Amino acid sequence: MRSLPRWLFAMGFSLLIFGGKLWFIDAAGSDLPTWDQWDAEGEVVLRPWLEGWMRAKEIFHPHNEHRVVTTKLYALGLFVANRQWDAFVETTANAAVHTASALVLLLLARRWLARPWLGMFAVLLAVLFTLPFSWENTLFGFQVPFYFLLLFSIGHVALTLQEDRFSGRWGLGQLCGALAVLSLASGFFSALAILAVLGHRFVRERRWNAQQITTAVLAAGFAVAGWKLKNDVPGHAYLRAHGPVEFGHALLQLVAWPGSATFPWSLLLFGPAVVFAVRRVRARATEPAEAVLLGLFLWLVLQCLATAYARGAGAVLSPRYFDLLALNVALGFVFLIREFAGRTRIVLAALWLAGVGAGLAEQSRTMWRDFVAPNIPRQARQEENVRDYLRTRDPAHLLNKPWGEVPYPVGETLVERLKVPVIQEVMPPSVRRSVPVGNGAPSELPPGLPAPVRPVALSTWSLPSHPQRFHWRSALQPDTSLPVLRFRIAGDLGNPDRDGELLVRSASGEVSVVPDTAPGNRWKTANVFRPAGEWWLEATAPSAGAWFAFTEPVEVGRWTWVAEKLLKYHFVLMAAGLALVAASGWSRRRADA
Repeated sequence: MRSLPRWLFAMGFSLLIFGGKLWFIDAAGSDLPTWDQWDAEGEVVLRPWLEGWMRAKEIFHPHNEHRVVTTKLYALGLFVANRQWDAFVETTANAAVHTASALVLLLLARRWLARPWLGMFAVLLAVLFTLPFSWENTLFGFQVPFYFLLLFSIGHVALTLQEDRFSGRWGLGQLCGALAVLSLASGFFSALAILAVLGHRFVRERRWNAQQITTAVLAAGFAVAGWKLKNDVPGHAYLRAHGPVEFGHALLQLVAWPGSATFPWSLLLFGPAVVFAVRRVRARATEPAEAVLLGLFLWLVLQCLATAYARGAGAVLSPRYFDLLALNVALGFVFLIREFAGRTRIVLAALWLAGVGAGLAEQSRTMWRDFVAPNIPRQARQEENVRDYLRTRDPAHLLNKPWGEVPYPVGETLVERLKVPVIQEVMPPSVRRSVPVGNGAPSELPPGLPAPVRPVALSTWSLPSHPQRFHWRSALQPDTSLPVLRFRIAGDLGNPDRDGELLVRSASGEVSVVPDTAPGNRWKTANVFRPAGEWWLEATAPSAGAWFAFTEPVEVGRWTWVAEKLLKYHFVLMAAGLALVAASGWSRRRADA
């Protein structure tokens, strides 16, 4: 029972972060693949898989400087499970990966911080892992390599350095090291950090055991493999720092984040890390908890050095790097609490948290105003343009468009990607071609009802009153379609005081299509899981004085449906998280009584 409060708190903490990230995705995301996804996922992975010529070469094919093997396998796995290429499925799963990193840090912090400070650290983590300053990583499915790099690198360092003997945890740490190497070009930095910590311990303690020697050999192997796997991109040379001054300025900006608006004064935020590093280097012995902290600190330093060099010419503070820099902030709090004591610690913690809070608020506000808010209507136009192209096959819907109105920088290339039949067949619901079930049915709509984005399959509005009610049946549809059908419905369907019926039928059964409330003179979405086998639609018109209309259905994958439900009910997850955190506090008080 003593462990119950801890696990309730961990579950509540995770749900709060996961629900908060889903809120952001729901508010500002899209299910449409964007930018790099069309190449690294669609062209390099999904197309070979669907056409039957997938090889290991495609998985290891470089993407810019990186070989994002874990990301490609992850994307392929999600696609195979869902049978639909949906960015919402990816971003929802990505949110879970990022939440896992936060949970790992919280569990590690139990070795670093006492209870009062541990609660503050949990709040800081919740803020760092939910605010939209790193908006690209949250909203774009292909940005998961940064989450993988963070999770696997933390796992590699922590699980390797926590113990001085062979164990299952140590073995899991080596697996994390291999996965980190296969996530991004800088994935081998965790191995370098471990080598540095082991070297420091050998110099100060004058001993190495068999586990440490084995660890050093494996870490050296990861480092060599990572160096060999990285890919040089000559076209990116202009992004590198030009000289030591530019490099140094970029490096200082990175370590001072999130205080970009108050730079260089914000360099004071990095002060606790400097104090920690100096004291640990001078220490005669290093405890496992301190070894992990030192390893994570060195890993962050290496990340900042590499970023300052590779992107020092201007893109060093790209939001895609902020999730890695957030770890620097989290560790800064730990360093401050561990390296200072008494009233000095309280005063410095208050000042440090005020500076960090102001910086995070400014970063989040700037990113929302300058990038996220303008991107929301752009995504709507992207969906409209891709949907119109898939409906008409007219390249004019994708060519010569203003920047941002198609989900790829070059319209001609996007047309080539979308010409591929197997790619068209796996498009997400927002742009996917609807199933043509109209079968010549009446489709006239009442005045004042907005035209839907999908063709109307049937409208009973214009049908004359007749003693014998109108009955309609669609053409037979194959069993190869996805399991969920999505309709847009208007009129009186769903009104308990009105008759009329819409059914999805097959030889194995039938499902009624009914919205939760009658839509009236607007369009409302209804999703149903269709019965197995070849299927068709049947509709019976309501009696006089009532009507309904529905669009051609769009096929939806099972996990797309799950992801959209999670996004829609993000507030339920957050409320459950708050309840579990409160329950953990109550349970702890009971246990301490």
